[in-house]
Amino acid sequence: MATDLYTNSFADNFRLARSKTLNAVNDDTYNIIRIPKHAFVMDVWLLITTAYSAGSPIITIGWAGNGETAVPAGFMSNEVALPTVAGLKRAQHDTKVSFEGKYFNSGPGIITVTVDDGGVTTEGIFVVFAVYSVIM
Repeated sequence: MATDLYTNSFADNFRLARSKTLNAVNDDTYNIIRIPKHAFVMDVWLLITTAYSAGSPIITIGWAGNGETAVPAGFMSNEVALPTVAGLKRAQHDTKVSFEGKYFNSGPGIITVTVDDGGVTTEGIFVVFAVYSVIM
């Protein structure tokens, strides 16, 4: 006989968050989207409207909080972000530390973006989007 361990934790609310437009920002890590406790991030996108030109720019999208060590490329590595190519990029399981989702079960968190212009001649303009749901 099977033992029932059904859940009563459901969600029918989806939130789409958008960061501010980041325009030729300095080399740094920026906190861009707040994520509440009990939220499950389902997808993250990077929209580069003006690509970086020349040099070796780096953009990674990660997270911090949840009582854990921050992961600067937790959602998107530079290989997926491709800062020298304009367009919409989607987080994917591309490396051992990059994933498209994250559950913030121990506490709230933030989505971060880390930028290093790598000596470019033209710095880019971009925004980050995230879809998440709070599960209660």
